[in-house]
Amino acid sequence: MAPIVFLIRHGEALHKQCRALAAELEPTFPFTRDDCRIVVSPLRRTLQTAYHGLAWLRAREVAAEVRAEWQETTDNPCDIGGEPSTIKSEWPDLDFSTLDPIYPQKTGMYENSEDAFRKRAAFAKRWLFERPEKCIVVVTHSGFLRRVVEGPKFRHAECRVYRFAEDTEDQDLKLKEISREEASLGQA
Repeated sequence: MAPIVFLIRHGEALHKQCRALAAELEPTFPFTRDDCRIVVSPLRRTLQTAYHGLAWLRAREVAAEVRAEWQETTDNPCDIGGEPSTIKSEWPDLDFSTLDPIYPQKTGMYENSEDAFRKRAAFAKRWLFERPEKCIVVVTHSGFLRRVVEGPKFRHAECRVYRFAEDTEDQDLKLKEISREEASLGQA
């Protein structure tokens, strides 16, 4: 069964937004350490959000993995990440073993084109769909979220919960927004 997916847009003011994110999620989070995985874009603002806003989940020793497909869409300087060796040293408790070796180059499925965004979103959803965990918490960016799910733009540090649509066809995986209560029920 495909996992429940918590999609989070990175925060901006860490001291306020990350505390609010933690206060919103932690009290009713229904998944155990072994049921869950954190996935985060390799850009600093997402790494900081995962580090501060999900500290409670990381304290439960939930695996946290850095994946390039969740990076922002543009090739603006603020959306091109640092060299992997530098980021790894700053975030030693995160798993960088599956970070695409092409990162931080903006080529292939990471280039700044609508076709590349669609391919990358399809790749990211397929990866999520095939995961064995019951829950994946993803920290990413608004530009990429617009290619992954439909709906209004995410606010900073906003979390929405999704499951894969039952009528999803093999070629076109769709995520359907659900309530936190539905996520809890799906966990039972």
